[in-house]
Amino acid sequence: MGEFGAALGSFYETYRTAINIAVIVIAAGLLNWALRRLLMRTVTQVVRGVKRAQDVDTTSEIMAAPYVNARAVQRTRTLGTVGRHVISWTVVITALILILAQLGVDLGAVLTSAGIVAAGLAFGAQNIVKDILNGIFMVFEDQLGVGDVVQINTISGTVEDVGIRVTQVRALDGTLWHVRNGEILMLGNSSQGWGRALIDVTVDADQDLTHVSEVMVAAARALLTSERYARKVTGDPEVLGLESVFGDRATLRLAVRTRPEAQWEVQRGIRAEIRRAFAEEGIVLSDERPNLPGGTA
Repeated sequence: MGEFGAALGSFYETYRTAINIAVIVIAAGLLNWALRRLLMRTVTQVVRGVKRAQDVDTTSEIMAAPYVNARAVQRTRTLGTVGRHVISWTVVITALILILAQLGVDLGAVLTSAGIVAAGLAFGAQNIVKDILNGIFMVFEDQLGVGDVVQINTISGTVEDVGIRVTQVRALDGTLWHVRNGEILMLGNSSQGWGRALIDVTVDADQDLTHVSEVMVAAARALLTSERYARKVTGDPEVLGLESVFGDRATLRLAVRTRPEAQWEVQRGIRAEIRRAFAEEGIVLSDERPNLPGGTA
């Protein structure tokens, strides 16, 4: 046993630096994995707790006014995503410093040189600094979160990842857009507060528009009381009035306040229900009229 211990000690002394570096790399990997796992477990527990308290399956169904719990879930997920990046960078930088120390590098001189180099690179790295700062402000000001439906400049889609420098947005056609945070000058978020379903219906102008409006509202109410849609709306449907008149056509607009991200599904459902109700009442939509010689379809 003594000879084995001596041989092991001699082996360690011979390869001290390589062994220490290997230990640092392995420990850094394990620490990064453990911290990220702990963070995501905490995020999952927060999300499950909110959903359990509200007795829902999806975040968009959370019944809270003014949607504080829903935003808490989105904000927790976003901070969890950013936190994973911060943990990885912190662990990597710390491991590099420890490895340099094992190699006998003068860390004081390195840090001093790094400060000088950083000052020199600051002029050429302004865009990177801008990206990072803008990303931090977007997260802490709750401008967007993972899972939000947003429009950034000309890009519309669902936020899949919010990084320190880049935000990833998945478009409706499946394209994954990588948007630099510093380039986000205008941002529209459809997942905050509430949404509004807007349905425009065009009919013959010579029809009884009051009756048409009543049928539209009745059809919308019948649909929105169903189990599928009841949780997705927060207001009563109403006809805002005559939106436009063009020749022998009149367009009425119906609106109903919805939960965030539900407006599109509600719009599609109401359109189908209005079409069915119109067929029963004998109300003809303008695009259903037959083509007349010299007339407008």
